[in-house]
Amino acid sequence: MSHIAEEYAKSLGVRIGKPVISEHFYPIVSDNYITFHTNDKKSPARHYDLWKIVFDLIGKKLLENNIDIVQVGGPDDPVYSECDCNTLDATFKQMAYIMKGTKLHLGIDSLPVHLASVYDRPTVSLYSNLYPECSKPIWNKLSKTVQLAPDFSEMKPSFMDNEDPKRVNEIYPETVAKSVLDCLGIENDFDTYETLNIGKHYFNKIIEIVPDFIPTEEFNFKNLINLRCDYELLEESLPHWLSKRVNLMINKAIDINLVYRARQNIKGMTIFIGDESINEEYLKMLNKLNINYNLICKDKEKISDLRLKFFDYTVEEYSPKTKKDLDFTEDVCDNTFYHSNKTLISKNKKYYSKAAWKMNIEQTDDHQKLIDSKEFWEEIEHMNMYNYGKIKK
Repeated sequence: MSHIAEEYAKSLGVRIGKPVISEHFYPIVSDNYITFHTNDKKSPARHYDLWKIVFDLIGKKLLENNIDIVQVGGPDDPVYSECDCNTLDATFKQMAYIMKGTKLHLGIDSLPVHLASVYDRPTVSLYSNLYPECSKPIWNKLSKTVQLAPDFSEMKPSFMDNEDPKRVNEIYPETVAKSVLDCLGIENDFDTYETLNIGKHYFNKIIEIVPDFIPTEEFNFKNLINLRCDYELLEESLPHWLSKRVNLMINKAIDINLVYRARQNIKGMTIFIGDESINEEYLKMLNKLNINYNLICKDKEKISDLRLKFFDYTVEEYSPKTKKDLDFTEDVCDNTFYHSNKTLISKNKKYYSKAAWKMNIEQTDDHQKLIDSKEFWEEIEHMNMYNYGKIKK
């Protein structure tokens, strides 16, 4: 597979030369750093959704070696708080100055990868919608370059700017993390780390609140929150929570007057039907308030009767995953851990899942042990499951 630069050179009748770049100074606090770049707009298919996991994996090792992460790119790039410094306001020549001093560059297939190659800096780059051979760095002589891509043996690259699903996410984060640390000469044990499953909803952060406490001023969420009145409800707390932007999730009718006063903040309702307090009259009142809602039935044995009862409405069946539905449970062991995209808050405490909440296992920075329960497996699409500390077969 020919490199794009080689094809251009053939077409134009020229040789590939090495760029000569004039750098402009940019103030970097650290003199011991790696650079990072991603972009989620120009070519969404290239944007890797698992960078946070990668940073979590390499962060401690970089800190131990006093290595910072400097984000490079442009003003439209997403900002990563895991980076110690972002230089998205830098000009091209200032970016060149930054790249000249980096110990390694990590990122998607984009300009900074090739800029690092000009300065013969090690690179770890991710490819997805084209073969790495088409666009890999070409100016490295002494330093190592690593190109990571999905398995193209059965399904060829799309060569499209948009993909659904995105194949770049087929690259496991431990592979990226190990490549970075190996290139830096930092000892690591990521050969004992193995991703088992990354749920399809894992890439979207979710805040869920159990309204069993009255919030203080620190609970000032900018994003939409799921208010889980179906888990537990302290009624005097409800007016406080309904002053925020919420998706309301209920299994019993709540005071329609409260709904009326908070109707501008209620962006939607999920109603788990079955309780007698939720009837057609209640739904008609919600309609008058222009509240959008979904009716969900959790009991398969009752769904036919409930669909007949609510004949003029759409009643959806709740069909969560169970352990037996999954194809990786044979690999689950004592060294299986998980991370969730959810943060569940109850009585001012944070949890990663409903199962953890029920067992009072609070969030920590440590690896979270798998919880083998019905509630845990129901939320599997929101989780990253992995083995760590077990030698791969």
